Order: sequence, then C-alpha cells, then structure tokens
Amino acid sequence: MNLSIEKANDTDKDAIIQVLKQWNMHHIPSPEMGELDLSCCFVAKLHDKVIGVGGYRMLSETEGKTTVLAIYPEFQGFGIGKQLQEKRLEALHTIGAKTVTTNVDRPLTIVWYKKYFGYKEIGTLKKLCSFGSENVDHWTTLKMDLEEYFRTKQQREKEIFDYIQQNDPYPLAEYPPLIINVCLTGMVPTKLSTSFVPVSVDEIIQDAIKVYDAGASIVHIHARNENGIPTPDATYYEKIIRGIRNKRPDMICCVSTSGRMWSDFERRSEVLFLTDEAKPDMASLTLGSLNFLSGTSSNSIEMIEQLALLMKEKGIKPELEIFDTGMVNIAKYLERHHLIAGKKYFNILLGNINTASATIGSIDSIVRSLPANSLWSVGGLGRFQLPMNVASIIGGGHVRVGIEDSIHYDYNQNQLVSNEELVKRIVRIANET
Repeated sequence: MNLSIEKANDTDKDAIIQVLKQWNMHHIPSPEMGELDLSCCFVAKLHDKVIGVGGYRMLSETEGKTTVLAIYPEFQGFGIGKQLQEKRLEALHTIGAKTVTTNVDRPLTIVWYKKYFGYKEIGTLKKLCSFGSENVDHWTTLKMDLEEYFRTKQQREKEIFDYIQQNDPYPLAEYPPLIINVCLTGMVPTKLSTSFVPVSVDEIIQDAIKVYDAGASIVHIHARNENGIPTPDATYYEKIIRGIRNKRPDMICCVSTSGRMWSDFERRSEVLFLTDEAKPDMASLTLGSLNFLSGTSSNSIEMIEQLALLMKEKGIKPELEIFDTGMVNIAKYLERHHLIAGKKYFNILLGNINTASATIGSIDSIVRSLPANSLWSVGGLGRFQLPMNVASIIGGGHVRVGIEDSIHYDYNQNQLVSNEELVKRIVRIANET
C-alpha cells in the first residue's frame, strides 16, 4: 500500500472534511468543536489522496488532547488509524505533553484505545450537538500516561514481536532470510543430457559464482575428472573450492561424501582432509541407504557414524540429507551420541521412487519430527523441484535447487535450464511470497 502519513496543509481541508463526513464529525465549527487547526493535524494519503485524519492540541503545558481521528470506512483494518494515532502522540510528546485525554463515543473504539495505548476511563461528558455516533448522547473520556507509554514502547513491541515469531504462522511471523543451496552438478547429468551442467573444474567455479551473484549462499559440490566422470579425488575438490573462494569468499562450500558410486570410507572421506583455503565448510551426510532408478546409495549406520565423527573432528558442518521420515531417527541417534551438535542443517529431498513422496504432507511429517535447533531446506527431484521449493518457502523453510535434482525448467520437461536461472526464479518467487 503506497501510504504516507504527513502533516496536513491548507489544500487538504476539503478532503479532510469529506473523511470526517463519513462519521458525522464534519460539523466544524460547532459547540462540540471549534475551527479545525490544520497545523495540528496529520493526514493519511494513498496515492496523494487524503483517506484519513488525526488531530490534536495542547490543553496546558503538560496535558495534550486528541481531537478528530477518522478514515474512510473501506480502509478500516489496515492499521491506518493506529499510524495516525502514533504520529499525533509523538507530536504531543515532543511539545511536552505528559498525559493525553481523548473523548470517544463508540464502544469498539474505546476498547481499541485501551488495548493499544493503555488508556483508562475517567468520566463522561454530555454531547452538546449532533457529532459522531448519533446513537450515543455522551462522550466517554479516556486518559493515558504518555511518558509511561513511550518509556515502555520498545519493550512492548519486542514482546509482541517475539510472541508472534513463536506462536503465529507465516507471514504474520516474519520469514527467516532464505538460504538457497544449489546442487550444481550431481553424478548423473552429462553434457549429452544438458549443455548447462557444469562438469570441468572451471565450469563448476564459474557456475558457483553465477548462482552466488543470483542470490544463493551455499553451493553443493560434486567433482568430475577430465572425462566428465564423477570422482572422489580431493585434488579436484581442492581446485574447485580454492577457485570459488578466490572470487566469492563468502560462499559456503559443501562437498559430497556420496555413497552412490563408492562404498569404502577412504574414498568417501578423502575430501574431508582438505585444509586451509580448500577446507570445505560443509559436507553431505546422507542418513540412510536408498534406491534411485539409476542405482543404490549405500549408507550403513557404521559408515554414517564414521563420516559424522570425522566431520566433527575436522570442524566441518554436516549437511544432513533426509529422504524419508525414518532417517530423522538417525540424526537424533547421532546427536544423542554427540556425533553432531548445535544448530543442525537438514536437506529434505522428496520425490524419489522409493522414499518419501513429494507432498506437503511429507514435508510436514518430516519437519515435525526434526530435533530441536534445526534448520531445514527442501528439494524436489525431477518434476517435483519447483513445487517442493515453493512449499518450503511458504512453510518458512529454505531451498535446495539445481541441475543435480532436475535439468528442466518446466514441469512438462521441454525446456532445459541453467543453475543460474533456477536460482533467479526462486529469488523472484521468494520476494513475491
């Protein structure tokens, strides 16, 4: 809403009267109210049109009084009246008011003043003429301690904010800053299936730079050798990580310890021994075995424990990969035995043929079962990538996206896509959600 709250000027008078007319408050001057002092009025303007007004004046050196407060009925419920009230209270406080009185004739408005501004009833006054509600013949006089209001304002606002964050759904609660994790390459896509997949060391580095500039913060790295074949060889990872850090030092580099092609601990863990500028920030830790159409990813509990322990010893954060609800139990098992600790980062991967289906129900079930102090991200495999990404954003989670999970932009799988384009789409959707 293109709304502004500003001081009234002489050209606003006719528009202000029209607003007041909606509530039978336009009888000015009258026994109820003298001339309208525009120098003591704020107006709410929408596209430069006056849609609300709030007035005030001083009764003495330390006592202020509100005069009129009105907005067009169709704009009720947008918090405009509250903004006008805040503005005039600030103005009164600035010029020395310590208390403020307000006359009200509508029961719901009396409750509003009490609820938001701490007013108390101090008496009633007989109306002198038709003004305001024609069903009420008197004013209820309210009074507030303005100094106390501003002294405790920040604390009250913080308490309300904290309560909303803990108890209310998004977007009433603020969404957390979105973490976009990009799986650039994976082990399956080749140049034959899509020219967009980065395969060489230089291509992976350049793609990482592009997705970082587009809005990603984590890059999930699989290395390939000179023939484009997946490799656990740490020398390739070293070149990739150093290349990324040289250009984008703030990007989080997450390496793969996949069990999809290698079953022995030595090859799967080789990348975890990199040091200095080549040391990875994170490493994938798949929390169970599963079948893909193209093969099996083998992850015994013993292997998971070994990798988790080495990551802990090396100070590398595990990227905990969850394909099914039962895998959460392994995360809890690892935490119970102090193999993982602190803030945990989970990638929930849905839509594989024999693990959890790509549905909102699956996200809900898995997220509800996560241990305390967890961040979670959702990726969808194949056609499910975009729906699961969007569902995660709406639910307050984060996003895994990239060519490893899907080489296509569209559900009908007609349009190939780059990692950069996938990230830009997520950023756009997140900004519009």
